Amino acid sequence: MKRFNQTLYEKLARLTNETDQWNKFIDFVLIAYYITKYSAIGIILFLLIYNREAILLINETRLLMIHDRMISIVKEIPYIREEARLMI
Repeated sequence: MKRFNQTLYEKLARLTNETDQWNKFIDFVLIAYYITKYSAIGIILFLLIYNREAILLINETRLLMIHDRMISIVKEIPYIREEARLMI
């Protein structure tokens, strides 16, 4: 617990150099702490606590963007083929 408090303090101090509203950063620091793999125990704390990997919105958004782009490419293929056939 002592090590956790020290880590929390250090991370909050780094984020709040120019402000005294450290309480607004606690959630972000805790998420970062829980999804980081620690070499001392060799596991991600979130996985240990919740028995599943964390799904972050930033990762989901990127995956959705890639998925949407793939779908749009697949839908364009018939038109591209037809244009190519006409050019032959």
